[in-house]
Amino acid sequence: MKETTLAPAAALPKKNNVGVMAVIVALFLAAVDSTIVSTVLPTISQQLGHPTLWPWVMSAFLLPVALVAPLAGACGDRFGVSSTLKACLLIFLCASALAAVSTTMPILILARALQGIGAGGIIVLSYSLLAALFDAERRGKMQGMLSGVWGLSAIVGPLLGSVLDATFGWRAIFWLNIPLGLLALLLLFITPAVSKGAGKACLDLPAQGALIVATCCLLLLTARPESGDALIAMLAVGLIAGLLALIARVRYQPESSPIPLPFFQRRTLFPVIVLVLLSSAALYASVTLLPLALSQQPTAVPTGLLVMLAALGWVVGAAICGARLALAGYRRMAAAGMLMLAIGGLLMAWAISQQQPWLMATSLLLTGLGMGFTATATLVLAQNAAPPERLGTWTATVQFLRNLGAALGVNILATMQLHLSGLHAFPICFIILGASMLTGLIFTLLLPRAYPAK
Repeated sequence: MKETTLAPAAALPKKNNVGVMAVIVALFLAAVDSTIVSTVLPTISQQLGHPTLWPWVMSAFLLPVALVAPLAGACGDRFGVSSTLKACLLIFLCASALAAVSTTMPILILARALQGIGAGGIIVLSYSLLAALFDAERRGKMQGMLSGVWGLSAIVGPLLGSVLDATFGWRAIFWLNIPLGLLALLLLFITPAVSKGAGKACLDLPAQGALIVATCCLLLLTARPESGDALIAMLAVGLIAGLLALIARVRYQPESSPIPLPFFQRRTLFPVIVLVLLSSAALYASVTLLPLALSQQPTAVPTGLLVMLAALGWVVGAAICGARLALAGYRRMAAAGMLMLAIGGLLMAWAISQQQPWLMATSLLLTGLGMGFTATATLVLAQNAAPPERLGTWTATVQFLRNLGAALGVNILATMQLHLSGLHAFPICFIILGASMLTGLIFTLLLPRAYPAK
């Protein structure tokens, strides 16, 4: 199907609905593969050997998801969102087949890395495609719905993985991706192809590579490498070299920067950057630190059930914000989200110190609700402010910042917890987290009040 430039306001509602179904299926596959494998890692390690490599089955997937976002957005603007999404889906399906037939742990890790590349593109371009198919008045509802897909995948993933492993074996997890992915691919060929940007977008592969190298080194540095000073020095050199190469390339060709410079030059989008980083850190640090805290306390409450409340809160919060955003405006919705995140963090500190599971559950529910409100409001604001020919790149920038905030938040707070140690380490971390969200609440005052805002 021939690519067209961004069309105003959903000219073909029936075909747009087909596009919604295609995006839901594709995004669900990409999102669920970040959680579904976690429950079968012991079985995989036992069958394939190399037990020391099993953490890379997860990391090899998650790291490319974070790194590929700017590149996927640039390709979407240059070659068309629809075409690039189809290519990413094909990469994901081929990698799933490779993972299903893997006979050694290194091959499985390679397949998971390829899956991560495809999934990273699917995630970014799914949001971009719906933003292109629908006008500003309906984008809030559409993006809220996609946040609901994330929450559903977080709930369904571990349960589905356990059921498939017990019934058909762990390889069935990857084989299941094939029919669902082919269904999404078929629906994409029926969906109107949009947002090519008339070939105006530039794709600078050296700049994209420099950004990937710098970001990868930064994330590995904050992950507290334990291989000694030599590895830390190598990562530091890689980070500096990547940043210098990126700066030099952007100065030479600023219009093809992987992170669009106008995004950072818009005064209305500066608070978006801060809020995306903080809200992502709050959610992912909460669901990462709480299981560690509970492992040091006598409690009969399953950790999985508590963490699922955060996912449920995200679903509900995104749906409410998406439905109310056009009426209430960006500032109110984002402020409500940051306030809930702040209360959730401070309440968690109290709940852990008092060993009260019901308070922990309430805290995680508030954290999920806050993430749903903040993530939806900030993403829709960025998309409504984006030039039509740069919609994919601007959406990818928000996703990139979200991944970066999540990784940095988890790594920094986990490092603080290890250094503090002792009984009060976890409450102190959550107090710091809650105070950071209160700081973010101040930045919501800089958001535009009206919806939509250009």
